[in-house]
Amino acid sequence: YRSQRSKPMATRILLIEDEPIISSLYRMVLTMSGYEVTPALDAETGEEQIVVMRPHVILLDLLIPKKPNENTHGESFHEPTGFTILRMVKSTPSLAMTRVIILSNLDSDEHIRMAKELGADRYLVKSNLDPHELRQQVEEVLHGNSAGG
Repeated sequence: YRSQRSKPMATRILLIEDEPIISSLYRMVLTMSGYEVTPALDAETGEEQIVVMRPHVILLDLLIPKKPNENTHGESFHEPTGFTILRMVKSTPSLAMTRVIILSNLDSDEHIRMAKELGADRYLVKSNLDPHELRQQVEEVLHGNSAGG
């Protein structure tokens, strides 16, 4: 007799995205594909979740508020909050295996270059992204094909 626990553990995805509609859309598509998706609507919650849940993949928006209910959309002169989180993940040895996919509407070469330099596995522009394509990108990153960008 075997318990239900014998099935493989689901891949844990942390979705750090402050747009509730986008967040629930991505979450629905990924959950239907068998992933365990935890949303975080701000950087503070995202950072806590990274430590608590040890996600396999982090889907990271660059422009997210630092704290709940804080509006950051007027702060274009600051470094995007997402880079702070990316830097934190990539500089933490216990998170070395964590994949980070940037999901942003910032599509300047400078942001893309910065994300790559900081160690992002992919950089996807949200406005061009079909949710099913996101699932495919997650699978590619998880299985070691990080050629995309």
